[in-house]
Amino acid sequence: MALFPITPPAGIVKNGTDYANKGRWVDGDLVRFENGYLKPIGGWDKLKAAALDGAIIGLYSYKDNTGENILAVGTREKVYVLYKNVWDDITPSGFVNDASDDPLGFGAYIYGEEDYGDARSQSGLVLQAGYFSFDNWGEDLVFTFSKDGKIYKWQPNSGGTADTIATPVTNAPVGNLSTLVTNERHLVAIGSASDPRKVAWSNREDRNNWTSKATNTAGDLQIPTGGRALFGVKYRSDVIIFSDTGINRMFYAGSPFVYGIADAGTNCKSISSRTVVSTGNFLAWMGENAFYIYDGSVKELPCEVHDYVFDNINVPGRGACWGGHNSNFNEIWWGFPSGDSQYTSNKYVIWNYNTNVWSIGSMDRGAWVDQGAFTYPIAGDSLGFVYEHESTTLSNSPDLGTAVPFATSGPIQIGNGDNYVQCNQILPDEEANTLPGVTLSFKGKFTPLGPTTDFGSFTFESDGYTDARFTARQVQMTVTGSTDQDFQVGNIRLDVKNRGKR
Repeated sequence: MALFPITPPAGIVKNGTDYANKGRWVDGDLVRFENGYLKPIGGWDKLKAAALDGAIIGLYSYKDNTGENILAVGTREKVYVLYKNVWDDITPSGFVNDASDDPLGFGAYIYGEEDYGDARSQSGLVLQAGYFSFDNWGEDLVFTFSKDGKIYKWQPNSGGTADTIATPVTNAPVGNLSTLVTNERHLVAIGSASDPRKVAWSNREDRNNWTSKATNTAGDLQIPTGGRALFGVKYRSDVIIFSDTGINRMFYAGSPFVYGIADAGTNCKSISSRTVVSTGNFLAWMGENAFYIYDGSVKELPCEVHDYVFDNINVPGRGACWGGHNSNFNEIWWGFPSGDSQYTSNKYVIWNYNTNVWSIGSMDRGAWVDQGAFTYPIAGDSLGFVYEHESTTLSNSPDLGTAVPFATSGPIQIGNGDNYVQCNQILPDEEANTLPGVTLSFKGKFTPLGPTTDFGSFTFESDGYTDARFTARQVQMTVTGSTDQDFQVGNIRLDVKNRGKR
């Protein structure tokens, strides 16, 4: 008898074929890898029982001057805030939204491909989805929606009466694509005044003064690279401005120029405005055919699920791609639309930046904000529901359906692979009470191209030993967990006996 370990190393690999990734995890859902163990992700609760109007595409959280939590939510139709446990619609008067049912319109695909008079179901054109940029000026919320172009403000009521709706910032330029507040307390408009390369900013500590004078610090500049300036992300003391070609670094220069700007990377554009994630130590984002990080310079991020992502993105709907930080687990989540989904992100990948491992899965989400002001990360979906993640078990999670946490390996060669082996028992390296509801199943083969035989499913016994009798040269293993219990799977061993070459 011999004990043969069969558990793959941490992380899912989706580049190439399953056989090319033998001995690795090659598929999964609702799982992560933590300290080398396979574990389920946390579940989610609805933050609001009823849905908001429109698919959620923007989230931002902060605290007012008294420490009250504020959550801003942008949908394709409206803008909401959750403040003092009350939800309010603060959509500005005359707000230009993105509520069209068919942003691709008519005639956007190959002539004669579909019925006359029907909006096209697919297109080679990119969906020009609108996007929100949120920030706070002190305790006031400021934001811009790219298709509307105005900069709005909303005041909470820590020092008085809360605004009922958001209103335009006085004297601010219009025709902007996004906005943010710098560390030096300038309000910035990107793609300002319908000039695709213009970045403008207000006077310091005065968001209503945008006219540049010798006596103030208001001003503007042009990004030095070609293309359009789309949005900015604060990184340490700088603002990194993303364009439709790459990135630029906007830095504080002091008087008389106030700000300067320099090229910081080319051919590294974000696939959408919503995929850029800041961890504090670096920025990370999903590009058009790769993932990137910026920590002072741009680097392409090696990705073991690259093919799974970029071979399956629905390109016309790439504006639905998003990213979010799950700092409690050292994770960045990215979502993207696949298959027939054009306006809804229905797949996700998780990158653990501490261990450099990846996970994959399916989930309808459109925006994410990390824990901070609130106890848990918050995300929203295409139906208008807002969720707190990592707050409960998967079994308590709304709209989970029949999904269960699982991971499947590529082919695992038992022994040297030249002989048949008989498996008699399965032995985990943990006591059975750490594996509640976990089952194992196997697909066995005698040759790589031969027929597949199913073995299992097997449930771990209370004494740590599980009888499992089957014979094969190689197996694929699937670990399936229960949705109502936590678990962790470490090294699994098979008690095997050599049966010879035939």
